[in-house]
Amino acid sequence: MAASTLSGGELRRNPVNGKLTIIAPGRAARPTDLLREGSAGAGPCPFCAGNEGLTPPEVDAVREPGSAPDGPGWRVRVVPNKYPALPGRHEVILHSPDHGAELEDLGGDDLLEVLEMWRRRIAAQFESGAVAATLIVNRGAGAGASLAHPHAQLVATPVAPALLLDELREFDRHRERYGGCVLCAEMAAAGGRLVFGGEVVAWVPAATRFAGEVWLAPEAHQPDFREADLRPLAPALRRALAAVVAATGGVPLNLWLHTAPTEPRGSFHWHFELAPRVSGIAGFELATDMALVSVDPEAAAAALREALSPA
Repeated sequence: MAASTLSGGELRRNPVNGKLTIIAPGRAARPTDLLREGSAGAGPCPFCAGNEGLTPPEVDAVREPGSAPDGPGWRVRVVPNKYPALPGRHEVILHSPDHGAELEDLGGDDLLEVLEMWRRRIAAQFESGAVAATLIVNRGAGAGASLAHPHAQLVATPVAPALLLDELREFDRHRERYGGCVLCAEMAAAGGRLVFGGEVVAWVPAATRFAGEVWLAPEAHQPDFREADLRPLAPALRRALAAVVAATGGVPLNLWLHTAPTEPRGSFHWHFELAPRVSGIAGFELATDMALVSVDPEAAAAALREALSPA
């Protein structure tokens, strides 16, 4: 695949291993308040209410009646990333004006508004021509976050990322060989790796890549997050996040959403992956693209179940 150039970012493919890389030198200038908090030079948080002028103009928001765009009064706010990986395709979704409110801290209606905004922005990116949209939450400097104020990032791409394509191939392979959905089969076979069940299921994968990793998906087969029933998802996501934080002692955490691309869609089943960064990635993982995990998945699931809040 030839390089795909967008102003400020370039998508390249390594012809030796097929891996895709976005070259975006402009991101080196992004602010890093997690590295300087408490220092004399720390500036105001650009994501807090009252500091809206420190971000690009908002592209979407949930606001109090009568409040004006790019001013206080918002509950959820979306702005273009000031240091984008791919300009026009990289958005920041602010979950709350509260600087300390993580997703699991939000009330039921507030978290539902966040999930609705995630879905709305994914739909907007697809409608404007993106092939795939990846939503991520980085929590803590060890997980790649540069600003402490809780937020998600949505990165839309002109191609489906390699990991998503790998998943699509496995979904199609399972359907052709056994019939049905591989993710539905994995949930049904979770056994001692089940964290909780219900309309939205949480479990630890048998071949986990991270100690304490949790996957979260609707029990009913569904390929596209744009069609998701968000009402059971909000409390399930809150419980899963709170359990991971409690069981791991609040280590840095990554969360991402995989939803079907526009093409190919195959027999996909959308899902969240929660990855606590209990340990770093070392040479073996980098050299082989294989995970090396020292915690048994059933033991990790037991610790997560013990850390669960009541349903």
